[in-house]
Amino acid sequence: MSNEIMYKDLIAFHPGSYVEDVVDELNITQAEFADRLGTSPKTVSKIINGEDDISKDIANKLAKLTGVSFTTWMNLQVNYNKKLIEIQNQKNDDEKKIGHLIDFSYFKKNGFVENKKYDIQEKISTLRKLLKISDLSNLYEFNSSVSYRNTQDFSEKSIVNSNVMLELAIDEARNATDNKYRKDKLEQALPLIKKMSLEKPEIFYPNLKKLLLDCGIVLVALPKLTNANLNGATKKFKNGSVLLLITDRNKKSDIFWFSLIHELGHIYNNDFYSDYTDRDQYKMKEKRADKFALDFYISQNSYNDFVGKGDFSKKAIVKFASDSKILTSILIGRLQNDKYVSYKSKTMNDMKPSYSIVLTNNE
Repeated sequence: MSNEIMYKDLIAFHPGSYVEDVVDELNITQAEFADRLGTSPKTVSKIINGEDDISKDIANKLAKLTGVSFTTWMNLQVNYNKKLIEIQNQKNDDEKKIGHLIDFSYFKKNGFVENKKYDIQEKISTLRKLLKISDLSNLYEFNSSVSYRNTQDFSEKSIVNSNVMLELAIDEARNATDNKYRKDKLEQALPLIKKMSLEKPEIFYPNLKKLLLDCGIVLVALPKLTNANLNGATKKFKNGSVLLLITDRNKKSDIFWFSLIHELGHIYNNDFYSDYTDRDQYKMKEKRADKFALDFYISQNSYNDFVGKGDFSKKAIVKFASDSKILTSILIGRLQNDKYVSYKSKTMNDMKPSYSIVLTNNE
């Protein structure tokens, strides 16, 4: 435990922190202090670490040793206990709020939980068990141990729901393989992955999953969760394997493949951590992964030559994509992003099939 408990703007200082200050001021060891106080070193250690309350007996001894009154020491303990209750009540309120922020029907629809009615407390209890987390209020925290791809800012609602998707994916991937991620194998696999983008999802997906697993990368695909503005994410596990999460949020085929290769870019560049509060660093990593994905399909020189001709007709786009051996929608998506082609063009959008992720037996 800790002698300081913090949650949002609430802080509870255990009296052990003040005992620790006394020990430091005396410039002696905890064992020496325990001897002076007339108690065991274990008792002093547990108080300083916030693991034990200050009893009346210890408060009386501290008063004699320090000159600080018995009442003051007892009040410090009482105030700490009150603040702990306040923190716990705030967490309970926040868990209820989280229960309302999450679309619980997602879990029923996709087979994560039994399809029945749940009251708010049942939802909270079920989510704790499903996500393997003791306190849902932890979902408010941006997970810096994961690299995200998100096309919008992380609002509180987005962070909560994105973390839900991450926990589902992490749970599926954590023990999926003993293979350690190997960059050399990923490099060898990249040309094969590029060819796979020309295939239908029912063909490429199982082969892609198997290919990445051989590289030490566990691919997990999840249907989008409402308010989770998350296109993909990566995380490195303790055993050296890597999670690659991909969702079907806004998943036209071009966005799916760009998001997938963007995340592979994070893995390739060893970018497994995000600090959203450091916006410059976050944007730099995202920009680097974007460039990896852009160069993966079309070299910048080839792309410049094509757009330089100014012919963005269906015929010209299809021919260039065919010559480049890439999916037509990937080229269209890039042209739309660079404003050479309108996002509203029905002709172009009709050439961009959508992918949907459907879970079978929660796999």
